[in-house]
Amino acid sequence: MKPETFEACIEKGSNKLYLRSSFEVAVRNGAFIKLGKNDIFYKTESSEKINIKRKFSAQENKLTIKGNFDYKLFTGDTASITFDEFEAIEIEKIIDQTGSYKLGEKIYMQGGQVSSFSGNVTGEYAEAEVKKIDDEGRILELSLTSPGLYISPPKDPIEMMNEEGHTIKVKAEFDYSSQSSILERDFSFVESDGKETVITLTYPLPKGITNGEFIVNKQVIALNKNYDDESFENEVCQITFDYSPINGIPLLPPNSLDPQTTYNEAVIIIENKFHELDKRLTRMEQMNF
Repeated sequence: MKPETFEACIEKGSNKLYLRSSFEVAVRNGAFIKLGKNDIFYKTESSEKINIKRKFSAQENKLTIKGNFDYKLFTGDTASITFDEFEAIEIEKIIDQTGSYKLGEKIYMQGGQVSSFSGNVTGEYAEAEVKKIDDEGRILELSLTSPGLYISPPKDPIEMMNEEGHTIKVKAEFDYSSQSSILERDFSFVESDGKETVITLTYPLPKGITNGEFIVNKQVIALNKNYDDESFENEVCQITFDYSPINGIPLLPPNSLDPQTTYNEAVIIIENKFHELDKRLTRMEQMNF
């Protein structure tokens, strides 16, 4: 069976190996695993998929979360990010207006910080339609036709404008949006002081986002014993599934990262078997004597 090669991290004294979020590998109980530059084989016991979900505060391209996530979150991970967004639910009243308007005319809300991303670069402003006017073309009634999507909604009094540049001022009510944008960002650097973890993103979130929540999907492999070498991040690891059926001696797989370690592990197992046989022979000779 072809070996599984991936990038992962582990903390000294732990038996939990955290894979980078972009990797998903097959795991078999008892398979040999090469951990980074370490020249000792470990064995896999089990594997699980987890979702690391954390609330964050944001400043430019940095996210700050509570807790120490060293050796769990690291460079190259990808997060799905959500944040509070708002939409207009009602235009409560018209405060002031200039110019004259027509029935069915569209009026567009101004101001606020709209939610924009790669799929909607310009964002989505709230819109209303003129439903009733007086003899002079002044608006008596507006109907909200599009609620818009805002990171920060405009403050009352809110200016609205038609295509001719005529404006009105209104009072409007906003609420949390019934839909939620999901952004993806890669981590370029992760560091912790033990109480908080600061994550640097490859590029910033849209302007106006100061807090939110992210999820990072991870695979975690449990080892047969605690890792006792120096902690490492983002190092290449490899699981080897090929070994002899009776004594479990590792066989050299194709594209092995470290043939020497595989060979050495096989020699150690064989030597231990010879040692056991030697002890048995010695006992038998003593009994016959």
